[in-house]
Amino acid sequence: MVRNDRRTRLLPKIIFGQFSVGLIVACISLGIIFYAEGYRLNFSTLKIVKTGVLYLEFQPHDVTVTRNNLSKNKSSNFVENLTPGFYNISISKPGFIPWQLQLQVQSQSVNDYSKIILFRSDVVTADLIDQNKIALLSAPTDVLATNAPDQLLFSEHEIWIGSDLVTRFAGTIQKAIWYPDLSHIVYQQGKELRVIEISGKNDTLLATLSSDKPTIFVIGNRGTELYFQDGDQYKVATIR
Repeated sequence: MVRNDRRTRLLPKIIFGQFSVGLIVACISLGIIFYAEGYRLNFSTLKIVKTGVLYLEFQPHDVTVTRNNLSKNKSSNFVENLTPGFYNISISKPGFIPWQLQLQVQSQSVNDYSKIILFRSDVVTADLIDQNKIALLSAPTDVLATNAPDQLLFSEHEIWIGSDLVTRFAGTIQKAIWYPDLSHIVYQQGKELRVIEISGKNDTLLATLSSDKPTIFVIGNRGTELYFQDGDQYKVATIR
């Protein structure tokens, strides 16, 4: 005989409740697994897609990373899974020139930008009197290019790394040297000393000369200072 008590009457509801809780737990677990594997819902197509990874590592630390107008404060690096599509990325910090990037993220791609440098926007130039630093101007390129993967070349309007074109300018290039991280190139164009990434992006002014005559220059103090000759004077600019 089936007991007609309260528990018996509530048994279907209890079974349904336990089934619902189990189903919710299973869905959450699957969602966590899929999320960890890099799957996301593309809200424009309402489809589950495999993401691509964006990795940013930068100097200095404690910056603001902006992705398509969404900003986050980050200390030393930035990692995010992004659904396939086009993105505008910028890294900014007061007193520094923002770093900018436009890229297309593809499914299962890894977009690694691990040598990002922000250069100062308030560069101060002073007379260089340290004889040890002045001595670096005598032969900087051989020292800096020791571990370079390919030879740095430049012509009147172009900069090359081996057989790969970095960039092409309308103005004349007087000289180009490696930046110490071998991911940037410092060059003279007219009266300006500038730095550019080997990708040809983020071309940044470092210092302005009094004339467009070819001069000598080198990066020192772990990449934070630019030493150069301007006319008959030696100068130093703090660029980081």
